[in-house]
Amino acid sequence: MNGHEGAEWAFRLRALTSGYGDRTILRGIDADIPAGCLTSLIGPNGSGKSTLLRALAGLQPYGGMLKLAGPGGEREVCGISRREFALLAGVVPQGFHPSYPFSVWEVIGMGRLPCRGLLGGQFTREDDERIVAAARRVGVEELLSRPITALSGGEAQRVLIACVLAQDPPIFLLDEPTSALDPNQAARVFGLLRELAEEGRTVVAVVHDINASLAFSGHYLALREGRLIARGPMRELNGNVLQSLYGTPFLPYRSERGDVMWRALAE
Repeated sequence: MNGHEGAEWAFRLRALTSGYGDRTILRGIDADIPAGCLTSLIGPNGSGKSTLLRALAGLQPYGGMLKLAGPGGEREVCGISRREFALLAGVVPQGFHPSYPFSVWEVIGMGRLPCRGLLGGQFTREDDERIVAAARRVGVEELLSRPITALSGGEAQRVLIACVLAQDPPIFLLDEPTSALDPNQAARVFGLLRELAEEGRTVVAVVHDINASLAFSGHYLALREGRLIARGPMRELNGNVLQSLYGTPFLPYRSERGDVMWRALAE
C-alpha cells in the first residue's frame, strides 16, 4: 500500500503503541513515513493522530519501535536528546495561546536557538536574515514588530510556522497547521508545506480538513481508534477508505481547478 516503493524513509514504526497512563491510544502501528514527502495523518477525532505526531516528535512515551533516519544513521527516537532532536525536527503544536507579549521577531527568532550553541549570545547577521526570510515566506513580514498576543489565531499560526522555518530543520511536524486559517490561507500554507517537501524535507501534518490537503500531500496514513487502517499515495485515497474511517459514505466531485474532492453523505 506504500506509494513510495524504493524511496527512503524518515520514520519507521513497528508495533508502535502509546497512550496516557492506563489508557492506550496507539495500538500496534506498522508504517514507514517517506523522506522528502508531505504526509498527512487523517482520521476522526480521537483516532490517535496527535498522539502519533507527539511520538514522532519525541514528546510522547511509546512502546515498540520508532526509528528516525538521520545523518547518524537509524536511531530510536526515545534515545535522541532534546537538544539534538531540535536540530533534526521542528514542531508546530495545535492551539498556540501565548500569554507573554513577545514580538513576532522574538518568537520567530526562538527557532534559531538550537543552532546557537549552549552559550547563546547575540543574534548574528545570518540569524537576522533567516528570521526575515522566514517571516516573508509565510507572509508575516509586516508583523515583525507586533506583539504575538495582538495577532489573530491565523496570524499566530503562520508565525509558528515561520519559527520552524527559521530553525531550518530537515523534518517538520505540524498538528493541524491550518485549523485557524480561512480556505485561502490554508491553501497557501499547504502550498508552502509541499514546497518544503519538494526541497527534500520531510513534512508530517495532522489534517482535519482532508479536502484542503488533497492537492498538496504526497502520502497519507489513516488512523481509526488508534489503529492504522490504510496508507499510501494521497492520489489513491478513495471513498472506501473514507467510509471506513468516518462511518459514512463519501461522494467524489471536482473543484473548479479540476481537483478530486470528497463530500460526506448523511445516511
